[in-house]
Amino acid sequence: MKRVLFPGLLGLLLWACGGDETTSPGGETEITISVSPGRAIVDLNQQQLFRAYVFGTSQRDVIWYVEDIQGGDDTFGTIDSSGIYSAPSAEPDIDSIKVTAILQVDPAKYDDAWVFLSDPTKIYVDTSGSDTEGTGSKSNPYRTITHALTQWQEGQIIEVGLGTFDLEGGETFPIQVGTGVVIKGVDKDSTFVVGPGGSHGEAGSVFSVTADVVTISRLSISTEDSNGIGIWFLPGFGTKIQSNHIGPNYAGIFASGANSPRPTIENNVITGDSIGIVTSDDCEPIMRDNQITDCGLYGVQILDTSRPDMGVNDTTGVGGNTIQDCGPNNHWLVYNLSPDTIMAIGNSWVLPNPADNDQFIYDDEESGGSSGPVLLENQ
Repeated sequence: MKRVLFPGLLGLLLWACGGDETTSPGGETEITISVSPGRAIVDLNQQQLFRAYVFGTSQRDVIWYVEDIQGGDDTFGTIDSSGIYSAPSAEPDIDSIKVTAILQVDPAKYDDAWVFLSDPTKIYVDTSGSDTEGTGSKSNPYRTITHALTQWQEGQIIEVGLGTFDLEGGETFPIQVGTGVVIKGVDKDSTFVVGPGGSHGEAGSVFSVTADVVTISRLSISTEDSNGIGIWFLPGFGTKIQSNHIGPNYAGIFASGANSPRPTIENNVITGDSIGIVTSDDCEPIMRDNQITDCGLYGVQILDTSRPDMGVNDTTGVGGNTIQDCGPNNHWLVYNLSPDTIMAIGNSWVLPNPADNDQFIYDDEESGGSSGPVLLENQ
């Protein structure tokens, strides 16, 4: 009986003491190292513990590296001697970060793990993403802006990648944007959002903004049939439309709203639309540093009792807008149907005859007093 039990007991002892380790052809125990977890999703400014498991030697001390930098740095994150990785405060320009443990007594023995950073303040949308399997992270983005908006939480920014976002890609138009949402593309000439168009109202818009404190920026926004609206928004309190390329559409931007909302429309290139910007109701948008060109009917059309601020004085409050080549025979750059006075100081009209700016403005002079004047300089 003893001879039967002894081999089993010996095997158990060998297993408990590491008897499962591999040996080299010469009979020596092979040294191996493994880092766990092999992959980890880590939020910015958060920590993750990595462990290095060493077999085949009692000398288990390792040196930790992040992206081949001992201990890491502020760009890719840092890691201490116990394997605690601390993520950076901002995402670097790489999709994944390498964490390496190197055996101190034998630097030829090492293992890698990978960190995928997640920014809880951002939702990512990319043409390579998926609305069904994506998580909205940089490494696993959603496919559509439409879906990202259903996952959005207060304080997050929707970051839209390169490429075209349209019906074929799964978008639903108009894209409805709620209170507090921030949507940013990579660049106004690289991130294209293209709606079907089809009407001059909200139904034909690319973006429909019916809430406050919204920002839409760095996008190219157009309609397939050039017969829709780029951005339709009301009421627009705290809303910012900035640094976009808008057109061709019927109207690039339609700004409305009751109770005198003051959205900001700035630094946009609005070109190829029938009307660059329409203001209506009693909206009072602040328009600064926009380029409005090649619009078939009007550069800016002012309806109802709306009063766009296109520059209130010639020092700190200049408009800085450039409006040119709008309307038949460059006529009208500004078409005012509001009874109120419109301030439009410090803009560049790029006229054939700059000495006669008013020639290209429709206001009370042309309407017999039914609309208010457009002031092009301080009175």
